[in-house]
Amino acid sequence: MSWEYNEYNKPCPCGKGLVHVVDGSNDWGQTSHSESILCVECKERDEKLKQVKYERLKIANSKIDLVILYFKKNYSRLLTEKFNNAKSKKAVWQKACDMGIENCGLNKFYKNYKDKKQYINNLISWYRFDSIYNALNIGDPKLSDLYQDAKAHIKEFEDERTAASYMHFKGR
Repeated sequence: MSWEYNEYNKPCPCGKGLVHVVDGSNDWGQTSHSESILCVECKERDEKLKQVKYERLKIANSKIDLVILYFKKNYSRLLTEKFNNAKSKKAVWQKACDMGIENCGLNKFYKNYKDKKQYINNLISWYRFDSIYNALNIGDPKLSDLYQDAKAHIKEFEDERTAASYMHFKGR
């Protein structure tokens, strides 16, 4: 299985410079694509846009951290109490599944978590926050506002990751 590459230059969107393109493919139908901006003006503009995007991502992540911190400070005990009656690891997993918080299989659960306390601490994450928030039926307006603000800020990045995952899955 060897890769074949096709390199060429195409006009820059501004019309003043060039973009170097490298397309690759192999016998298994896998592909790669990369572009390098050779135009000085467009390269500077691209770097500025990347920096602005990075700053927006930092802000979004700080808002997520605020949500998680507020939840841990005010509601981690409530979440822990939901698992008080669970005496075995399987019971913890079953309770989390019943609450709609967990979606991995039991074998993966056993492999990744050693005890109940570790598991509950790891539950409190942005990835699972929506499920936890709904399962606990929390009516805290401040938490709701923090959550909606963080969700709005991170949405563009999550959408971008979803699109990239889809394209990767499709082999593009």
